Amino acid sequence: TWFKMAALLRSAKLVRLIPALSRQIGQNTTRLACSSVVSAGKYLQKPQFPHSPRFLCTTLSRPQDVTEQQEVQRQAPSRQDVRQVAMFEQMLRELDFSVRRTGRIVKSKLERVFNATVASGQITSKQALLLLRSCTMLSEETRDSKLALMDHMWNKMAEMGAKYDVSHYNAQLKIYLDIEHKFSATDFLANMEAKGIHPNRVTYQHLVTAYCQQGDIEGARKVLEFMKTKDFPITEAVFNALITGHSRAGDMENAKGILDVMRNTGVEPSLDTYTALLCAFAEHGDIPAIEETIAELEKTETSLMDSDHLQLVYSLATHGHSQHVPTFLEKIRHDRGYVQDAIITMSKLIIAECDDAAFQVFLTLPRVGTAEEGTEGDPNNGYFFIRNLVYHQRPIESLVKCCDELQERGIHTVPLQFALKCALEDNNAEYSYSIIKVLKEKDLPLRPHYFWPLLAACQEDSDAEGVMDILKNMQELGVPPDGDTYSKYFLTLFDESTDVKQKFQELGWSLGSDEVLALIRWEIQNNRLDAACTLLKEHEGENIIFEAYKMSLMEAFMKRQQDPLVFADLLDIIFKTQQSDRGEENDAVGYFLYNLLEDMWEGVAKRREETFHELLINLNNKGVRIPVNIVKGMDKFIRKHKYSPEVFQAAAAMADGPLNDRGERDSMFQPDEEGEVKVDVLDPQTIDQMENQLNAARSRGQSRRAAYLMRILIKANCLQGNIARALELKTEMDSLGEILYAVIYPTLIEALCKEGKVQEAWDMNQEFNRHYPSFVMNPWKYCSLVQALAENGRLQDALSTMDEMKAKGILSDFQLQNNFFLVLQRLAEGGDLESTRALFDKAMELGLLRPTSNLASNLITPFLLKDDLEGAWNVIKDCQEKYRILPRLHDVLCAYVEKGDTDNLQTAMDYISNTKGEMNMLYDLVFAFLAKGKYKEARKIIETPGMRSLDSRINWFANLCIQNNMEEALEQLVVQTKKLFGIDRDVMYTYLLQYYDQNQDGEKAAHVWTMMQEEDLLPKDSTLRLIANILHRNGQPQPADFPDWITAQEDTSSSSSDSDEDEKRQAVYWRMGPRARPQQTAVKDNGMEVEAESKASEPNPIPAITRACSEGDADAANEALAKAEAQGVPLTVGVLNKVLSTNLARGQLEEAEDIKNRMMAKDPEIMFNSASLRNRFIITYAIKDRMQDAIKVVEETVNDGKTPSVTSVRTLLHHLTSSGNVEGIRQLAQILDKLKTVREKVPVYSIDSYLFHALLNSNQVEEACNHLESIMSESEGKMRIVYPLMELMEKQNDAALDRVSATIEKVARFFNRYNPVVDLFLAYVNRNNMEEARHQLERFPAIEEEGNIIVGYAALCSQKKDTEALTRLMEVLPGFGNRKSLHYFLLRAHYDKDDVDGCWETYQGMLTEGIELDVLSQKRLAQILKKHGREAPFEEPPESFAFYKKKLDEMRLEASS
Repeated sequence: TWFKMAALLRSAKLVRLIPALSRQIGQNTTRLACSSVVSAGKYLQKPQFPHSPRFLCTTLSRPQDVTEQQEVQRQAPSRQDVRQVAMFEQMLRELDFSVRRTGRIVKSKLERVFNATVASGQITSKQALLLLRSCTMLSEETRDSKLALMDHMWNKMAEMGAKYDVSHYNAQLKIYLDIEHKFSATDFLANMEAKGIHPNRVTYQHLVTAYCQQGDIEGARKVLEFMKTKDFPITEAVFNALITGHSRAGDMENAKGILDVMRNTGVEPSLDTYTALLCAFAEHGDIPAIEETIAELEKTETSLMDSDHLQLVYSLATHGHSQHVPTFLEKIRHDRGYVQDAIITMSKLIIAECDDAAFQVFLTLPRVGTAEEGTEGDPNNGYFFIRNLVYHQRPIESLVKCCDELQERGIHTVPLQFALKCALEDNNAEYSYSIIKVLKEKDLPLRPHYFWPLLAACQEDSDAEGVMDILKNMQELGVPPDGDTYSKYFLTLFDESTDVKQKFQELGWSLGSDEVLALIRWEIQNNRLDAACTLLKEHEGENIIFEAYKMSLMEAFMKRQQDPLVFADLLDIIFKTQQSDRGEENDAVGYFLYNLLEDMWEGVAKRREETFHELLINLNNKGVRIPVNIVKGMDKFIRKHKYSPEVFQAAAAMADGPLNDRGERDSMFQPDEEGEVKVDVLDPQTIDQMENQLNAARSRGQSRRAAYLMRILIKANCLQGNIARALELKTEMDSLGEILYAVIYPTLIEALCKEGKVQEAWDMNQEFNRHYPSFVMNPWKYCSLVQALAENGRLQDALSTMDEMKAKGILSDFQLQNNFFLVLQRLAEGGDLESTRALFDKAMELGLLRPTSNLASNLITPFLLKDDLEGAWNVIKDCQEKYRILPRLHDVLCAYVEKGDTDNLQTAMDYISNTKGEMNMLYDLVFAFLAKGKYKEARKIIETPGMRSLDSRINWFANLCIQNNMEEALEQLVVQTKKLFGIDRDVMYTYLLQYYDQNQDGEKAAHVWTMMQEEDLLPKDSTLRLIANILHRNGQPQPADFPDWITAQEDTSSSSSDSDEDEKRQAVYWRMGPRARPQQTAVKDNGMEVEAESKASEPNPIPAITRACSEGDADAANEALAKAEAQGVPLTVGVLNKVLSTNLARGQLEEAEDIKNRMMAKDPEIMFNSASLRNRFIITYAIKDRMQDAIKVVEETVNDGKTPSVTSVRTLLHHLTSSGNVEGIRQLAQILDKLKTVREKVPVYSIDSYLFHALLNSNQVEEACNHLESIMSESEGKMRIVYPLMELMEKQNDAALDRVSATIEKVARFFNRYNPVVDLFLAYVNRNNMEEARHQLERFPAIEEEGNIIVGYAALCSQKKDTEALTRLMEVLPGFGNRKSLHYFLLRAHYDKDDVDGCWETYQGMLTEGIELDVLSQKRLAQILKKHGREAPFEEPPESFAFYKKKLDEMRLEASS
């Protein structure tokens, strides 16, 4: 057989073979030569098994497939074809991303793409081919699953009219080979021929492989003979298949002989060939042959890759030789991509029922940590492995074995519980029960909520029998259902008229405490309190926890009018039941009444006043008593609800002890046991009171108390600036032999320094060190002392103080750096060069400070003040050599330029070039020229070949210009860098706008918009908003085509003209600048292309159209368009899009529709499918209240596989909500849901929130509340309702607000969902209803835990510059965990309002709370202080706002990851 096969292969035409081999195995032939190239080749063309391709696009559409396609007559694509291609390409990109990331495709994702294609109603041949080829990448699916999916797709696509050719049949064959499916090659070929499709080379190669997989060499030989007659080349894949075929036929000699055949035909065996041979040995368990072959490979300096070892492991395991698997897994090197290759191999092994081998492969994966390592462990290691075992329902014994070993090795802490979770998520009841039984056998805890997913599935299907079966199984397993389980899943199956107690009896379930609890809840919820009383009396001995049904009882009282007598009977039963162990801490009835008053809203409380009063009277008559302190607490809410005094009297009658007079008030100051009073030392009135108490203590001879009061008064007088009084008190204390507390000395020393009492401050510091040698003052206090000593000529004492700082362990930090900068700055500006230099050198020597350019700039200042440039330059060079910094280099260069000192300037440039590089040198020179008005010289340098943008340098100079009002220099910087390589023009114009905003120059800001248009720049939304704000603040009229989003929102309320309103709103969404256009096609008239006639007398109107559009003149554009039509000038889609956009930007919807209809009438095939144009139509339709037209455009966009812009959809949703168009929102939601079948990621629009708002606006309050409750009852449900709540409060719709508030409370109490509660709290804060806001906070302390929502609201207030709301928020949340963010946003709001006092007050508040400024806030505070002529208490960060914002964003992103 071997000789026949060899002769057959030799006789093939090698002329055809060589090019084919070059195409097929070009990458693989290099693998023997160099193992370093192997990795690249391996990922470009994957071996047969078990790998999936790394790149979907290159895999699904290979170059050789071009030869497989039949020649098809080219036809012009229709509009529908273009839409279909666009949609499919988008979905293909999503699949491609999945393959790139994991090397495989999840079945659900492929099904989603296929279903979306089916929903479109049409499919092309190419799309069908790509879908079929994707089936080979479903590595986690079984063979039967893959085959079933492929057959379903094949038949469905055929029904849809997909035209199959040879490529589709080859793809089908490839799937058969992948799952080793047995089929009849003869029948397969007959089926192809019956369809008129002729097999090609690839078809026959696949058939050879199919025969070889079954060990049918004779069948393979016949196919090869036929290929010979067709002159088809024999590729490496055929040789590899023949090795497998001979092996599975039991002929290993011929299998090994294939290598010689390959060499004889001129083909050198590749690593794939050797891998096929090794797998053949593995299938036979011939380990010596494997080791011998690997040794031969290593002699050629070639080694197997990890993927090859995994194939070898798979072959060993699936053919009964698992005992040898560990030997070859030890050779794993963990090449790049190994993890995903191993995961695919594990899936294949689990499918092949080789669980032990799969587990051994899993153990080779690198792990983040182990559970034994405590906090560093990752308890989810093994997630994929366990899920696959459960997904494929491996025998429970195998699952338990693997889970036990995972736990023993510390890889997973609770593997069996996780396996149960996976089974429950798959809704696999039988498998879940098997795992639960194992948990029970191992005495692991079983909880009733483990069964909830199964119960929820039955409940969703209204399967009452299924629910009951599960409950019975729970009891059999020894996990009796608890009250929550009965309430959520059993009782909800019945209507309120059902006798549920009878149902329990019919099912044979005894009524224990859990069953009774569920029944009590059921009766209370159905407003049958008498039945609940009966149950409590009948089961008085049961341990029924009142807290378990307390919320149901409270809700019943608040939502429905109750009989006070029946309610009192029920509470009396509770009181008597818990009488034995009742106390103030656990008084059930007392706390119920207290919480009832606490939780009732204003409207509900007023309506229930009489009922509550009667309830208290009835309880008192029944002898119910509650603790005195609870009655006192109730009084607070009785006052708040403005109840009558009789209500309090009824509550007081129930108190179990005497109650003080209700009018008593605690005095303002109450001394403690020692007579000391806690006071505010900053309050002058309080200080006067302390002085009086001091005099009284002296007169009574209470020396200890007098000393205590003097200490407090010394600190208070220091803080008030009354140093003389503080020193008097200090002298008196010395005479008494008393010393100050350690914390008072720093305050006194700082106050003495400020007053210029240097000697006293020095003496006080010496005394402080004697009494408290280990106590460390705040670094700023030391800096104050150093500054005072140096300014008064006591330099040595100042240096000694710095030694003291070092000795006490003060370390360099940002605060110390800023404080010392101020010290050096003060000395330098006074011209004290000696002290400045001495202190700087001492700080560097001791390591107290880090050398920075800003800190060292104070060394240059004295020289510049004396105009000593040579001395300044020498200091700069000294700093560069010692610390690698160049302080105040720009100022020195500017001085050289101003004086025309070209020699020294050239010397400086040479030095800078050698130290910082030529590029930085050029920028330093450019900035110096610009700063001194040498614009021509600057331009020459900027135009230097090779000059590129350095963002940090440009940003620094731009901010310098803004801070120092260098308008002309900044303008020249923006103009001259226009053509600089890599420059961000949007950022440059932003700096210019910031300057104009700072100087309130709206006219020039408007000119920036013109400059952007001339430059054909498409600005960012943030830049557009900045321009809009500047124009609005300065009363500047807007350009006609300018998008003024913020201004439009602020002006619409005061605008009297509807057309003006529409025009302003329209502008926000308009975009200027070029867009990506579809291929331009000329408009046709009557089926013939209109040819433009060049007439000398009639100029071409196209430039006039373009010019009019750029100027935003819609009328001129329409007139020019009419002329173009009259002259027969060809009009491209791009030109028409411009005209339509211009009309829409001006709010001329009718004109735009007329143009569109006119053009489509001439050419029905013309497509106005530009995304930006459609978005403008959506917005304009919404503004014009043509909602159905807008929704129709959205639907067309989605059907084309595109996504409408977020702005356009939100605009439409806003207008639908405002008009209360509930059906429109639901219709839009259904359309947007289609995006999820087309795209992996779609924008989030919070449809539920809009729907809730619309329901309120349409007066459907009950439906809105039901909607809110329905959404929030789901674990993934999300809604934000702060704006609807604000609107209700603004409209003073108290009835609706009460109803919504009750629902919000129910959501919080029953579902633990606090987002609506936080929204209500924020709405009260926003409306300045602080009493209700505090009430909310008292009732729901968890509000403070929703930090993200609160901080988000603070950010919104900061954007609106609403400092009042931010201040209120901070006042009502004094203990909020993230007050730092609130302070930052308040500071930013004050900064945006140019409120320097507000900024300073916020800064002082932050210091009081011990909050440090971040660099962005420091930049803001330093700039606004500098702008208003004040000195910043720290060094201003040198970089731009954009730089620090980007840095902070990166830090937050890193922290979150």
